Amino acid sequence: MQPVTPLLLALSLSVTVSGTAAGATPNPPPSTLPAACALTDGPLPTRTRAVFVLDTSGSMRGIGDGRADIFGRVRAELNRYVRQARPDRVELLTFDAGLRTRQGFDRPAGTPQWNTALRRLKADGSNTYLYRSLRAALEPLTDGGQTDGGQYVTTVFVLTDGIDNDSLRPFTAAQALAAFAERGPLDRLHYLALGTRIPADARRALLASDYADGRAIPLGQVPRLGGPGLGIGLRRVTSLTSVRLPLADGTRVRLSAPGNLGLTLNPDVVRSGKVRLAAAGNVPYGAAALLCADAQTLPGSVAAKPQQVLLRLNTTSPLTLLNPGADRELAQGEETVLRYRATSGVRPGDLTVGDLPPGLSAVVSRAPDSREFAVRLVNSALTPGQTVAPLLILPGGAEVTLPAVLGRAGGRAPYAAAPASRSPGAQAVNTPSSQAALASQATQDQEERVGSWAALIGGLEWVRALVLLALAGGAAFWLLARRRRGGGVWRPLSGAALGGAAQGKSTLSKSARGKSARGRAALRGSAAVASARLRPVLRPQAAPQNEPPAVEGIEYSGGRVLSLVAAGGEVTPVPIPLGGPFDLGQLASVPHLSGLRAEQHRDGLQILRVPTDLDVSQGARLIEAGDVVRPGTLLGVAVGRTGRAPQHPLGTLAGLGQPLTLHHEAIRQGAASVRAAGPYGQHTVKLPPGPSDLGTAFGAPALEGLMVTLSGPNVLLVEVPVGLRLRRSGETAPLQPGSYLPDLTLVDLPDGQ
Repeated sequence: MQPVTPLLLALSLSVTVSGTAAGATPNPPPSTLPAACALTDGPLPTRTRAVFVLDTSGSMRGIGDGRADIFGRVRAELNRYVRQARPDRVELLTFDAGLRTRQGFDRPAGTPQWNTALRRLKADGSNTYLYRSLRAALEPLTDGGQTDGGQYVTTVFVLTDGIDNDSLRPFTAAQALAAFAERGPLDRLHYLALGTRIPADARRALLASDYADGRAIPLGQVPRLGGPGLGIGLRRVTSLTSVRLPLADGTRVRLSAPGNLGLTLNPDVVRSGKVRLAAAGNVPYGAAALLCADAQTLPGSVAAKPQQVLLRLNTTSPLTLLNPGADRELAQGEETVLRYRATSGVRPGDLTVGDLPPGLSAVVSRAPDSREFAVRLVNSALTPGQTVAPLLILPGGAEVTLPAVLGRAGGRAPYAAAPASRSPGAQAVNTPSSQAALASQATQDQEERVGSWAALIGGLEWVRALVLLALAGGAAFWLLARRRRGGGVWRPLSGAALGGAAQGKSTLSKSARGKSARGRAALRGSAAVASARLRPVLRPQAAPQNEPPAVEGIEYSGGRVLSLVAAGGEVTPVPIPLGGPFDLGQLASVPHLSGLRAEQHRDGLQILRVPTDLDVSQGARLIEAGDVVRPGTLLGVAVGRTGRAPQHPLGTLAGLGQPLTLHHEAIRQGAASVRAAGPYGQHTVKLPPGPSDLGTAFGAPALEGLMVTLSGPNVLLVEVPVGLRLRRSGETAPLQPGSYLPDLTLVDLPDGQ
């Protein structure tokens, strides 16, 4: 027995030594990932983050000890991956003799900031301090918080063509990997050795890690990020029949999903980079499922890990567009409003709009505790013909493509346009500089207005000019004599001062009628208005009147300012929108101009509609729908009948005047209040549960057949009679049955009512 003991000991030592020599790297410990494929309890990640740790030493361009110039292709691959995978957050870090730069981007795909950052990358360093730089890159990373909508699934890509050559060796590869302490179970790190081998110490660290792997890429080649084994661990699924995965074809996958979803795999093998899912019923928006696969051994891979991909099932539409007919062809300075309602289970919290090019801005507004919101898109500098489909980003990173906006020719920029860099939520501030700019603009408008009058007078024949001067001189002497006797006060001259004073009729009214069927002789309306405004005359002091003065002229100045000229010559400016159609009677609160609609045009003011009982003229020519009024024009206005306010058809609402609006008030105790309002008053009725006829409720025959009903906290439009049109303020598209009444609804009555 004694001789055997040394022999056994020698054999034992021989086996031990040979095993250590052959195994330069120890056997990997068992993975700490759960063996079972199961969703974890608690909040699940909702956003994706890509972290690029990029070697910018000169060897990446083939300089020094570099073997291939691949830096340009690596940079292009980063851009391709970001555009295709569209991560919610990107961290771009560069290193050579330590960490060189660190930049962060939110949803950078295609943004100028991201493109500029890539373009400025340079590989001109002289060292590769890999482990020191990697530790500095990973240490600040967190999972983004555990609250819903804040947690990330992070994928780190380390791209280098060298090995760590830090002579101080302050950190090992294992210490560098351990710096990402606040990682989640789905986070991964991919060490990509470009045209070189993975050193032994890095291999040991990767094998010991529960989240990192490596891959050696052949010389002169660039890896395809997002491909098999290099994908991110979260996918947003919009179609159950085509779920794309970062797995090689033929890989078998397992599914974990809540039982109430009724999801199944059919089949359970990856084909063309995809798998198919089937559901027994409707899948709620944002529901989660987990797909798992065993570790994949690919060429050059080291320490491959089991694959887990979290699926966010966004197969049902989270939003309903309430005004699909909104005009989305915008000239410069114009805007459109898209109104949405979020489906049940979707919380429209912090909404943002992405993929906005320069020249298009967006503002999202929403009432508290409401599932309805509006997206206002403003064209400040889109190229004519340019089409933009912005992305609405919901809490949790889900994306909804908004209807495309088309830039068209024409339009104009606002006078005091806000800086393009101002954030959507910023509020305008009334600073001294802005007040000075407004004062300067007002002075310019006044000068343009005076210049337009001078041009008009200069165009008169010299004989008429002499006659006007003589009349003005005589009126001045007469006025001076009367004032000495206390006979009156200064008043602007009315339209009756020229040619029609004996009949007591306004010259502007006559010129406004033009060559109409009434057969009256017409004068030039613009010259009459100019004369009326330039000549004073004595009038007795008139008693104050409660009714608004009659408007007999419209001035559209060279500064694109719209003003109303009253019968006495008074001029009142009217603030008009920069883009979109408007009703002049509604904006100016002048009943007999209601129905006169126009909008800003690239060449001036385009007339959209002229009521049948209203004559609008430029000189002797009647203005019709479709005409464009150029800046510096005076228009005459004449009403075809004594009053335009409807009498009998509106019944009890006749005294409110036009235009009419409907206001939906809050529902209390199962009943809703609807208020009809006009320039001169308002009338409110309460609607009981069930369908109601607003014409019957208000006692207004013109509204009969306008059916509504209560629907939760809203009033639902059931039926609209022929000839009647309801629309939102600022929009031309009519409201359709099945849509909710907004807080303010404009009522367009048929012509002749």
